Amino acid sequence: MAPGKQGGFTILEVLFSLSIFLVLFLGTVTAIVGSLYLSSFVKHKVQAMYWAQRFIEEQRRIPFASITSLPEASISIDTKGTFDTTADDLTGKRIVTVTNIDSNGNVVLTNTDRKRVRIEINWKEKVLGGPITLREYYSTDIANEAQLN
Repeated sequence: MAPGKQGGFTILEVLFSLSIFLVLFLGTVTAIVGSLYLSSFVKHKVQAMYWAQRFIEEQRRIPFASITSLPEASISIDTKGTFDTTADDLTGKRIVTVTNIDSNGNVVLTNTDRKRVRIEINWKEKVLGGPITLREYYSTDIANEAQLN
């Protein structure tokens, strides 16, 4: 170093370094926030699927004639399958539609020995632009075992 000159970075070098750091930092923060929203969505989707599966299993245990459509109602479930909800647990609405079907799976108006149970679960998911409503549909066919034999 020449006598009388001070060592160090120029203002241009400092600004360039800070701009690179800022771009990398913002990219990392965006990725982290995005993954948090995605993990929340996946968690709620699994909770909805669990609730629907549990409901379908309950329908299979009741008498065939008692399987009927249900109006919209609130649901909530946590990750343990209990109803002690916390802030990040699924809270939404469910609609259960039951239709009579024939042996080919076609909807019919008369009573048959088969029913199709369709469950729609709606919930709001928080995203950066505000909440959005998500819907999941689950469906299964239930047969009246006593009439099929």
